[in-house]
Amino acid sequence: MRAAWIGVQGASQEEVLGVLGLEPVPDAPAGDWFDGGFTCRTFPGGWFVVTSERDLDLADDLATAAATTDQMAVGCEMSTIVMYSEAHGYHGGELQWSVTHDPDDEARPLAVEGAPPAILADLKAKALKAQAGEEDVDYVFEVPMQVVGHYTGFVYDEDDATDWVLLRSAAVRPGRRERPADLERPNYALWRYLLLALLGVTLLGWLLQTFFQRPA
Repeated sequence: MRAAWIGVQGASQEEVLGVLGLEPVPDAPAGDWFDGGFTCRTFPGGWFVVTSERDLDLADDLATAAATTDQMAVGCEMSTIVMYSEAHGYHGGELQWSVTHDPDDEARPLAVEGAPPAILADLKAKALKAQAGEEDVDYVFEVPMQVVGHYTGFVYDEDDATDWVLLRSAAVRPGRRERPADLERPNYALWRYLLLALLGVTLLGWLLQTFFQRPA
């Protein structure tokens, strides 16, 4: 499983979705966070969370979303396939800290940059204690997600809410010159068939005309 999520404090749903180029799917029923390509939900404390199993670009999308508020914005990305996880925190649109768990970096179970929140030390200590002598479970893998969950209230493997809003890409994403996602491509195959049919009728008419104009 691969997933990423972003939490923004103090910004409206419309502001965050607008800069991410997303919009609610009209008339779609609410569901679980993993029900669609993108989902969103509001949590206590003014946190608005957007999730995706495959389509969020954490580095770019988190920085973009963080610019919508003068408060905090946090984000996380993880993969249970390789047991990799990372988390980043912004305040006032500026990156403050990053926490990364790379299972291939045995010398550093957690790579920390910037000034991380104080809770990280406690979460790291508990994970390393549980990890001692344990080879079948990667407890440190959870730490970046726990840091983000501490703020937003969203924990991916514990969330059982069914009121997540299904999202889709908006017709035009900011800064991108893309064909609107909800417009159909021109049906070039149909036009080819019509052109061939027209050519066929024209050829048939010419043959018939030539045949009937031949001397008896």
